[in-house]
Parts: sequence; structure tokens; C-alpha cells
Amino acid sequence: MVVHLKTTDADHPARVGFVVSKAVGNAVVRNRTKRRLRALMTRHVDAVPSGALLVVRARPAAARAQFDELATEASALLTKVTRRRGGDRPRAAGDGR
Repeated sequence: MVVHLKTTDADHPARVGFVVSKAVGNAVVRNRTKRRLRALMTRHVDAVPSGALLVVRARPAAARAQFDELATEASALLTKVTRRRGGDRPRAAGDGR
């Protein structure tokens, strides 16, 4: 999975979007992957700064990964991308699942 973060000065809660392409699998697999990622991000959305835009891009391995593996990777990527935040440039972290 890959995580992109763009911080803004806007006064709204952090927003999270998901990109799950056809390379991940058929519609059933893509939707299941999105549901799993959405559940993970719900747990970690407090770590994302207010006004930020976060995009989570699933890679094909995300469909085959166990939920615990995705949780560990999501936590690590969010920590990494929020630590590197600064300026207006979007930040990306990860290239595994």
C-alpha cells in the first residue's frame, strides 16, 4: 500500500480517499479491500492532522494480506508520512502492499 498526504490550512477534519485499481482484483476483491482499508483508517484518522488530505492506494498484495499485516503496515506508513509532513507538497510513503 502507498499513502499520500497533503496538508492544507483548511479548517475541516482530515479526509481520506482510497484508490483500488483493477490490478488488485475483480470487483468483489476490490470492494473487500476498500472496506478493510476504510476500517483501518477509521482507527488511525486521529493521527492525521486537521485539514489534511490523505490518499491510500492499494497494491495487488493488499488483497492477499491478512488484516493484521495491513494494520501494521498502515500504522507504520501513517507514522512515516505524518512525521515527514511539511509544506504543501504531497508526501508519499510505502510501496509494499
